[in-house]
Amino acid sequence: MNIPEIVKGLPPTRKIYLEDSYARKADAEVLRVVKEKGKRYYLVLDSSLFHPLSGGQASDKGWLYHEDYRFEVKKVLENSNIVVIYGKIEEGRPPKEGDKVIQELDWERRYLIMRLHTAGHVIDRAVTEILGVHVNTLGALHGPPEAYVEYTAEISPNVLSDIERVSNEILDDRKVVIKEVPSSQLHQVVYGAPNLGRLPDVPVFRVVEVSGINAIPCSGTHVRRTSEIGKILLKRVEKIEGGSRLYYWVSNR
Repeated sequence: MNIPEIVKGLPPTRKIYLEDSYARKADAEVLRVVKEKGKRYYLVLDSSLFHPLSGGQASDKGWLYHEDYRFEVKKVLENSNIVVIYGKIEEGRPPKEGDKVIQELDWERRYLIMRLHTAGHVIDRAVTEILGVHVNTLGALHGPPEAYVEYTAEISPNVLSDIERVSNEILDDRKVVIKEVPSSQLHQVVYGAPNLGRLPDVPVFRVVEVSGINAIPCSGTHVRRTSEIGKILLKRVEKIEGGSRLYYWVSNR
């Protein structure tokens, strides 16, 4: 499916997931409906509770409810600042442009992703502390089925237990604060952040600060306090081109 064609002529989506990561339900209007096949459709809403697959974060899932149908949200994409929902009709008629719907998150999945994403920022700090050098990232997936961060350094399996220990030591109960920062002031606000040389040219950055740990430009969803993460578990490390891929997960303490 040609996603740029689907979003052509539409306004930017209001991103509720950035305004309030804890919002579980929200109203919306259907702006565009494109049938794929059978009961499967691509939809664009005027606002989105659902975070797309982007910025190293896994796509949200959930449902859209209308008095005439129930629509399962299976994956979420973004193109040109417009969020595109892909899914299928579970019951009822096909969606139509102009429909007023209620969005509902698969909250269990979203909250896990929030915990994993904030944990990824904590692991960034622990890796730097254990290796003794600032390390950039190559990529990440903060979410199911397997969370990982890719680093531009060779990480030996022998130091995994040390990285895990430091990650959990610095968790504590730190505040996680979201800030909107003008690009001219960015370098005064960020610290401990990887990849500052690869940032896009935008007027304002969204910065996620884990108090006393790091402040990183990030468009993901996060918990309010690190105590919500639980325990960080490092699973394994693999060699990849240009560095290492570190697999991790979180569990309740």
